[in-house]
Amino acid sequence: MSLLCRAGVGAVRSTRVVQKRFGSHASHGPEAPPTHEGFTSGGFKFALIGVVGLIAWSRIDEHLTKQGEEKHPLTRYLEYYMRTEEESARINENHIRLAKQVAEEKIFLAGTTRPPKVQLRYPDLMSSGSEKCIEVGTTVSTSDVVPKYHN
Repeated sequence: MSLLCRAGVGAVRSTRVVQKRFGSHASHGPEAPPTHEGFTSGGFKFALIGVVGLIAWSRIDEHLTKQGEEKHPLTRYLEYYMRTEEESARINENHIRLAKQVAEEKIFLAGTTRPPKVQLRYPDLMSSGSEKCIEVGTTVSTSDVVPKYHN
């Protein structure tokens, strides 16, 4: 019996949620002011200003280019600061040459192996130096030293 009551209560709750969710005032409460969607809204003002601006810009363009006989000032500005074709070709050739060098170095370095790592017994001695200010190799010959490698 309790199982059926629970199922009935769950069904009632879900319909309430659906009614609240899809109600006409679900997005804002009763205290929210009504929305103004006339021709005085911000979007309409921006659209009107945009249309007027485009018409004005087309008239200014006609005046600047003298009815299309001359190049536009913006086009002249871009052409002045653009690279020439010869300079672009030189940059591309240089880039291709550098890319080939990098590829050759990668092929060369792919066949190499790292030297074996030498395990030192007291590695801190290498950075601290000699306590008596004696340089390595001045008192004893180091030519017979054989490093031991660990695999």
